[in-house]
Amino acid sequence: MSFRLRTGHVLLGFIFLFTLFGPYLAGQSPYQQNLALPLLAPGHEYWLGTDHLGRSLYSRLAVGARYSLFIACSVVVISCVSGSLLGVAAGYRGGWFDTAIMRIVDLALAVPGILPAIILAGLLGGSILTLVIALSVNLWCDYCRLARNMTRTIKYSSHMEAGKLLGFNDFFLARKYIIPEIIPQMTILAALGMGKTVLNVSGLGFLGIGLRPPRPEWGGMISEGIPYLGEAPWLVMIPGFMVFITVLGFQLISGSSETNRKQQ
Repeated sequence: MSFRLRTGHVLLGFIFLFTLFGPYLAGQSPYQQNLALPLLAPGHEYWLGTDHLGRSLYSRLAVGARYSLFIACSVVVISCVSGSLLGVAAGYRGGWFDTAIMRIVDLALAVPGILPAIILAGLLGGSILTLVIALSVNLWCDYCRLARNMTRTIKYSSHMEAGKLLGFNDFFLARKYIIPEIIPQMTILAALGMGKTVLNVSGLGFLGIGLRPPRPEWGGMISEGIPYLGEAPWLVMIPGFMVFITVLGFQLISGSSETNRKQQ
């Protein structure tokens, strides 16, 4: 195992442990305000200090991790499954169906990056379902294009031709020969998509169109802390650091996995 891959596993292991057990270790509610203790520095009672409303930063950070990772996982799973299935179907069937799917992909990718998510989240409000839908609008296209290109190559292979001569149906051939071949690539792309989606969720929260308050979310916490950056820099630095190591962990794992695949 390479150093990059080990580092990625360590970073994500820390994040997942913090997500699972962090809220149970918090002594305070992430929603409880204590206006007598605003902008309290990290200490014994409040491990990471308090925000401008006297809420525990640690508690909000731990609960916010669950929201951020749950949204990211939901977006990636929906995009990966739907995009991969459409890509396999388009690559295998070919003809007008392939052309139609690829034109839809081109249309979706013509809109820059996170812009559809900003528009939908701004119009529909910052619920979890809204964010999942908004961030899935064009992420599925990456999986669709990759699955389609790989399927077009695999379907002309010798074992696929032999399967057709033996009379196996298309569903069996796709399940037996195509899907197992594309799963490793989809896994690498999913790891990359997780980091990208965590960053996008935080970006929407920073812009004020993420999860509705008082739900904690890393990007929203950074935005709330900016007015107090001079006197309480930990309000921005700590959630920003969490976003950084989460995205870095997924990037290291996806990059190392791709390198290992090419070397095989």
